[in-house]
Amino acid sequence: MAKPTYRLAFKFSPILWSFFFLTINHVSALQTTCPNPLLSPLSAAPKQSPLLVDDESDSFDIPNLPWTHQPLCSTSFSDIPGEKFCVFSSASYNLGAGVSFLTTPETAAGLVVAIDRAADHWLERRHFKPQEEFQHPDLPYAIISIPGKGKGVIATRKISRFETIMRAFPAVIADNAFFPREEEDEAGVKFKVTEGGTRKATPAGESVRAKGFVKGRKYYQRALEQLGDRQRVLNLARSRKGEMHVLEDVIRTNAFGMTVNGRDCKGLYPEIARMNHACDPNAFPRFTSNDLVMSAIATRDIMPGEEITISYIPLGMPTSYRAKSLGNWHFNCTCALCTAPAEARDASDSRRERLMELFYAMQDSETQYDALVDWTREFIELAQVERLITKIGEYYQVFMKLYYDKGDPESAKKYGEAALYFAEIFSDPEGGFCTSLREDLQVVEKVLAESKAKSG
Repeated sequence: MAKPTYRLAFKFSPILWSFFFLTINHVSALQTTCPNPLLSPLSAAPKQSPLLVDDESDSFDIPNLPWTHQPLCSTSFSDIPGEKFCVFSSASYNLGAGVSFLTTPETAAGLVVAIDRAADHWLERRHFKPQEEFQHPDLPYAIISIPGKGKGVIATRKISRFETIMRAFPAVIADNAFFPREEEDEAGVKFKVTEGGTRKATPAGESVRAKGFVKGRKYYQRALEQLGDRQRVLNLARSRKGEMHVLEDVIRTNAFGMTVNGRDCKGLYPEIARMNHACDPNAFPRFTSNDLVMSAIATRDIMPGEEITISYIPLGMPTSYRAKSLGNWHFNCTCALCTAPAEARDASDSRRERLMELFYAMQDSETQYDALVDWTREFIELAQVERLITKIGEYYQVFMKLYYDKGDPESAKKYGEAALYFAEIFSDPEGGFCTSLREDLQVVEKVLAESKAKSG
């Protein structure tokens, strides 16, 4: 078959073993960069308002702004001269529960529309009251104490696959600039590493961790104080008690990673954070950029009394990689996959390793079409056995690219449409992943239309 002349946006780039499980790394509009620190990349498309409000502006003289407190700002969190980061709060958000953003004035301006859109959901959802113990009889879940796990979420009725279990609203969204990390070089010299990758040597005898905690305390405290319902945050688990401000501890322990208006952030969604981890979860958190809502979507049917779980780490990793990745949460996973008999775990690990082998073999330029067909079938069967349904959209996008380059636009269209179907369920319909899929499908459909016109 002749190769088509049009090129798709999707391109492969070399990736390491661990990144295969995180996401498929490529150059295109795909922006599924997330997880909780937990999950997988979630992104918000920039939505800009002309209103840039910081501590030098009188936000109360500008109509239609959501902020109920004067912003507190500082330039000490950035390596860019003059760049400000501020605390922006709206005490009226989420029926008075409130929300605080620790971000730049430009990003805050871009959030105004999303904050307004979120209001449309507030009266629809009955599941969130300021009191966490409130349970509505029509809700499909309840938050209860689970032995050995603290609080957790269980189904109160049958929940069907792809059903939205809950919609959650943020309590805090904080730019990653507020969370510097510390590393050591080979000589043991400590460096502060910013989110942009810039390294700064730590002065002798000074702890970057301690300095970072002290610097941010005033801003974390302001963000917490300006919430209407602080207990919604303070009731969540902490993993570093005594080392840092309580809000930073709660965020580091419970937040989801996401991209908001081009900035890497951590988003705290207290209700979904109540869901415990499982390596083979039955729910997946989906972030939508146009309203800042995080929804929990059922990945399979869930029976009454069954615990509703999400994965804190990228899906698809073998046992040893999962154990290492979960070290950040300081617990040993006891989910059904991790506690299965050794023979079953080994079989699962073998299937997951085979998925990686197939991925590399399929993208080899020397791969023949017939081999590609066989490997595609094997790949799909293995992914189904391992119940990696939330990654199917990414896999099918790969298949679309491969079949297109092999001169089979009919199969490319089939896999592209399937990719978009799953992407719209488990990712942001307005985000980069879905957008790039639609663009690539238009290219494929144009090739098919031109081919039909020539043959007709």
